[in-house]
Amino acid sequence: MKRLSKKGLFKKKLSDKERYILSSLLFLFIAAVLLTWFLEYRYFLNDMFRVWSFVIGSPLVFLFNAFLMWLLLIFIWGIIGSPIITAGASWILLIIITYIHIKKYYSRQTPLLPEDFQLASQASTLTKFVDYGSIVRMIVACILVVFLTILLYRFAAKKFNLIRNWKTEGFLQKHAIWMRVLIVALAGGAFFMCTDFVRHHDGTRYEDIPVLGTHFTAWNQNRNYDDNGFILGFLYNFQKLQLNEPDIYSESKIQKIKSEYDAEAEEKNLNRKDVSKEDVNVVIILNESFYDPGVEFNGVKFEDYYSHKGGDVLPNLHKLQNKYPSGLMYSLDYGGGTANIEFETFTSLTNYWTNTVPYTALVPKAGQIPSLAQMLKEKGYKTTAIHPFNGGMYKRNISLANEGFDTFITENEMDYKEHDGNSEYINDRSAYQQLLKVLKDSDEKQMIGLITMQNHTPYNAENYDKTDFEVTAEDIDEQKKSDIEIYYQSLHTSDQYLGEFIGELDKLNEKVVVLFYGDHSAGLFDNVNSHEEKAVRDLSRVTPYFIYSNYNSGFRGKKTLPTTTPNCMVNTMLNGLNWQKDSLYYLVDKVCAAEPILTATYLEGREINMADVLDDYELATYDILGGKKYWMQK
Repeated sequence: MKRLSKKGLFKKKLSDKERYILSSLLFLFIAAVLLTWFLEYRYFLNDMFRVWSFVIGSPLVFLFNAFLMWLLLIFIWGIIGSPIITAGASWILLIIITYIHIKKYYSRQTPLLPEDFQLASQASTLTKFVDYGSIVRMIVACILVVFLTILLYRFAAKKFNLIRNWKTEGFLQKHAIWMRVLIVALAGGAFFMCTDFVRHHDGTRYEDIPVLGTHFTAWNQNRNYDDNGFILGFLYNFQKLQLNEPDIYSESKIQKIKSEYDAEAEEKNLNRKDVSKEDVNVVIILNESFYDPGVEFNGVKFEDYYSHKGGDVLPNLHKLQNKYPSGLMYSLDYGGGTANIEFETFTSLTNYWTNTVPYTALVPKAGQIPSLAQMLKEKGYKTTAIHPFNGGMYKRNISLANEGFDTFITENEMDYKEHDGNSEYINDRSAYQQLLKVLKDSDEKQMIGLITMQNHTPYNAENYDKTDFEVTAEDIDEQKKSDIEIYYQSLHTSDQYLGEFIGELDKLNEKVVVLFYGDHSAGLFDNVNSHEEKAVRDLSRVTPYFIYSNYNSGFRGKKTLPTTTPNCMVNTMLNGLNWQKDSLYYLVDKVCAAEPILTATYLEGREINMADVLDDYELATYDILGGKKYWMQK
């Protein structure tokens, strides 16, 4: 047999199949680099300078992102069968994904995360939050990509060996099924192997990746995406979609913790008022995006960064703060995350370890869970939730029922539906009128949870005929100034309606206690939220809360309440009223003493004080939301 020399070996002519495979791999690699660059360009909000700074400053990170993109393209190529169509379809997908990212970033100043796709089933309710002009532009861009893909396929595919042109017989051979299955398996396997270190990590605040010359930052996803690129940043957050079982979780451990706090509750409740004998209505009000532009926190004033003319934006709030116990809530999020904050408030559990969207990922399948509504319902209260918007948003229609609310009134069932100007949302006046109607229509004592919508983004100039507040800070562009001025006007009218509501409660013969709070600020204040000093950044996170009562509850008068995260606020109210409470709240007592502000954004690089009580809290949270629910067993 004639043997080929090394020289002859290298001169051997490649077969059509080999040329197709090599040409396709090369084409997809070039496409991967370009698409990765496009992805970063869109992530950085079309800022070319920031893209090049990332590419030049972190070349290994960029190339690794491009390598992962290449594996993804190869995987899709194996399914579709054409490298050109693969590139075109992937480009369209990235246009859509980055469009969603940009819209989210402009409203909340945070990047697109895996858990955001849990809301995909509620896309129809989200369309109110985007303008149709931008959707049209996105569709036009996708059509152009389709046109370019067709041109490339027709005029260049054959020339560059990007079409299968070898002769075959039979369906499997003609469509190269076995080759494509192999490609999918190899590319998919390689992708999962190469990203295992990203998708599975120990959750430490910083995690060095020496081989890439970078590190992951658990508590700040803006920095994480900036440093590591969109693909690595996105993959890093996949771990948040699963609730990891703590190492020491067991039935005996939960029963031991529960029995300890059951005993404490039995002892301490002897010296507290029996809620079942208290003829008092309880109201919890989450006011959407309610923020105080006059706030001062840790000696830093918000007005120093966002000065304005026109006087006090929230005069009624400030009067109430001088008459009733009040404080600051450190929000879990900036510019959004309402459902997570609402979850913590109603349940007194924490999202610190679950680090997901409990209303969409955990609560619907958890069944009945402990909450203020559950506790009061067991003591004879009628429970009602009110939300002047779509009831399916964040799966509230399921989650609120699991929290113990027997009735859920949405925009469809409301009797009052007034809007301010051209705002698309039912205003706070109507929300309060609905709440008052529920109170007056029943002789039973009630627990009512209200989640308002008036101050929700977008802040369009058409919402109000005029604005009373002019932003005078100089380093803000005109569009952002306009948005802030509309937001302030919305806050001002919201404050007016709050004053009217409290005035109506003052006239009621029925006893009422109200926990009122703002869930987060609007995502308009980049100058503080992105500031290099943490004390300034914190300004974008603190919102007001107060506890009102229209009777001599023993918890009235001006008093400064602790700055805390939402998980502690209901417990603060129960303690102030000296009411009997379930054992979970005695655990929360100790948690809030150890870590009154339990959120990664506040803690940043600091590890929490994992004393026994924090271990107990983590175990209880896991057991109730993702475990066997031993805590719920009598």
